[in-house]
Amino acid sequence: METRKLNELKATNPYLRLGTDVTDLEKSIQTLGLIAPLVISPDNVILAGARRYQAMLNLGYTETSVLVIDRNPLENELVSIDENLVRKDLSKIEIESHLRRAKEIYQELYPTADVDTETKSEDVVVLPAEKFLNMVSEKTGLSPKQIHEAINRDEMAAPSVKEARKLGKLSLSQTNEIVKLSKDDQHKAIDHLKELPVRDIKKFVKLANAQGVKEAIKATPNLPHQKEFQELDMAMKKILKKFKQLQLEGIELSDFPEETQDLYNKLVNFSEEKNYSPRSNHEEMDSYQ
Repeated sequence: METRKLNELKATNPYLRLGTDVTDLEKSIQTLGLIAPLVISPDNVILAGARRYQAMLNLGYTETSVLVIDRNPLENELVSIDENLVRKDLSKIEIESHLRRAKEIYQELYPTADVDTETKSEDVVVLPAEKFLNMVSEKTGLSPKQIHEAINRDEMAAPSVKEARKLGKLSLSQTNEIVKLSKDDQHKAIDHLKELPVRDIKKFVKLANAQGVKEAIKATPNLPHQKEFQELDMAMKKILKKFKQLQLEGIELSDFPEETQDLYNKLVNFSEEKNYSPRSNHEEMDSYQ
């Protein structure tokens, strides 16, 4: 542990998250002091602790405790990625990108190892997928399955798909289906696909892989507000099913306020007209938590 002047530190690391709200962190430092030191390289580049660095500058500190680590560039990058992965305000796309890059670094740092030193068997990967996933899972709280899927999405998604997700035009469930296409086909079809519900995207992907994008577009017409209508459809079916479950538990419609009873009766009448059945609809939850 050492002490460095804040004006000597370099906030040039691209993984640093500067310009964020550090009000709560400032209050914590004022009350408890700096609990965790900044992590820096020997040449004073900040590897982890950008928000602490920013908060201390805001509070008028001139120096801080630091932990200096002398490692190669890839290991330094991994330290910065680890710092970011435990943060709560990263977007899903940022998390996926960080996880993919962490995997690349581990594969480069620990490429191979002899399994049987006596027989000198052929080289195999020293950090198999399961070990990497479990290690990152422990750090982030994400399940190995979530981590695997996140890395796969980042590796398989075309830039246009990533941009659509960034702008909120694609859900996680939609993206999971779209990345089953080649990146070239994703790019060709993205404007069509982002307006389709998941069940139609599944149909599109199957047709596109068999017959091409043009035929898939013809077979999956993009009707106005189609996605919104399906979302409402699913929501109504879930409401009907929930009331059925409540009745089994002894809770009757009459136990609810009159406004709720009126809305439910209208929904039942509408569902009967449209021949809906209150069956379960399971969509992958659009969250990492």
